[in-house]
Amino acid sequence: NVSSNNVRYGLHFMFSNNDIYENNTFQNNGAGVAVMFSKHIKMLGNTFKENWGTASFGMLLKEINDAEIIGNTFEENTIGINIEGSNRIIYSNNNFVNNGWALKIRGACYTNTFSGNNFLYNSFDISYNSKLNDNVFEKNFWSNYTGYDLDKNGYGDVPYRPVKLFSYIVNRTPETIVLLRSLFMDIIDFSEKVSPVFTPDNLFDTHPLMKKVQ
Repeated sequence: NVSSNNVRYGLHFMFSNNDIYENNTFQNNGAGVAVMFSKHIKMLGNTFKENWGTASFGMLLKEINDAEIIGNTFEENTIGINIEGSNRIIYSNNNFVNNGWALKIRGACYTNTFSGNNFLYNSFDISYNSKLNDNVFEKNFWSNYTGYDLDKNGYGDVPYRPVKLFSYIVNRTPETIVLLRSLFMDIIDFSEKVSPVFTPDNLFDTHPLMKKVQ
């Protein structure tokens, strides 16, 4: 199915458990796709593309539990996935390409696993509004990763921290987005990387992939 050019949602469903959404395209919708107050949802092989706007996203997950988000593509959205109060979700083999934010993770999101995903050329890979984190990021490919693989095992030898201080600042003061890709941004991100104060100090990918997941 193709859902495109809608003024608001490409799809909006809530209080609907045990559903499977597979091989659909949601493109150029005012607010993308909203999935709310449900459990045991599977989103497989869907494409979320060109959902742009100040309050737009590829997909919103609000109070979703025990779900699987696998093999989807989020491309050129303001936010790839906006996640609120959602727990025990597996995010695997997804492509996040050229989004403003690949992921915006808000409060009360626990025990989620992000593995085997590609994060490619997003302005920000992850926005996170809490100092606490028990979500797992493992064996993802990050185009912004600049580490090395001396033992040639396919994984970077230096963990990757996907949450940048500038992302935190923009989240609180949107007007600062004009400083994106400036020297000032690079300096503050480096200082936070050396000594995390505002971003979760335990949110990192311990085995960042050196090659993109196919």
